[in-house]
Amino acid sequence: MRRRAFLRGAASLCVTPASAQTSIKNARALSGDRFVLGEEEFELADIIAPPLYTLGAKPSAYFEPARHTLQIFLSGGVEVEDVAEKTRWGVRVVTAKTAGLEETLQEALVARGAVRVAPLSDDTDLIVRLLEFEKTARESRLGLWGLNAYRIFDAARAEDAIGGYNLIEGAVKRATKTRQRFYLNFGEDYKTDFTAGAVSRIYRRWTKVGFDLAELEGARVRIRGFVDEINGPSIDLKHPKQIELLSAETV
Repeated sequence: MRRRAFLRGAASLCVTPASAQTSIKNARALSGDRFVLGEEEFELADIIAPPLYTLGAKPSAYFEPARHTLQIFLSGGVEVEDVAEKTRWGVRVVTAKTAGLEETLQEALVARGAVRVAPLSDDTDLIVRLLEFEKTARESRLGLWGLNAYRIFDAARAEDAIGGYNLIEGAVKRATKTRQRFYLNFGEDYKTDFTAGAVSRIYRRWTKVGFDLAELEGARVRIRGFVDEINGPSIDLKHPKQIELLSAETV
């Protein structure tokens, strides 16, 4: 496997777009990664906090501590910069900085274990730093990382991760392509085992710049994303940094 080529291709996919900057004061945190000022809502790019709304009757574990952590940072005012198009609901997707912080607000939240990394923007450098902060927080069991709900799931038991944004680790048994999608299969039975896949247009675009999912066959990886139940547990790949290469050795 051409591990260096794979990583180099992943890094070359992203170019930070032009953006607008806005100063914000007196914003109110809605969760650990969202806040509102007046009628305008903002989402911090490349992270995900425990959500308020779940299928159950109660907020997600660690929802309130994460929201409170963001509110503390917002109290001094923040500078936000748009890094992606607004969502379909008109929410501005931003990165942010606040007085007293050398790093971005996203980095500060990840470093404290208040949120996890959820790659979205084209700012590859930021996402790489976020992943490093997350690793340190996870190893120290800071914040939400001290809770079983946010453990890293084994691909062999990924059914426990269905219904939420989760991290799953395992060895890629097969990398296969159909007309419409490319699949990373983590078990012998694709109809029941964990699978991560990308639509063909994304796979082709990534391959053109040297990021070939086919090279992951036999490697051990960590996949992050929302886990649906589609022929077993399944994650839809839309960003190259949803994949972390843990080992390139054939299994």
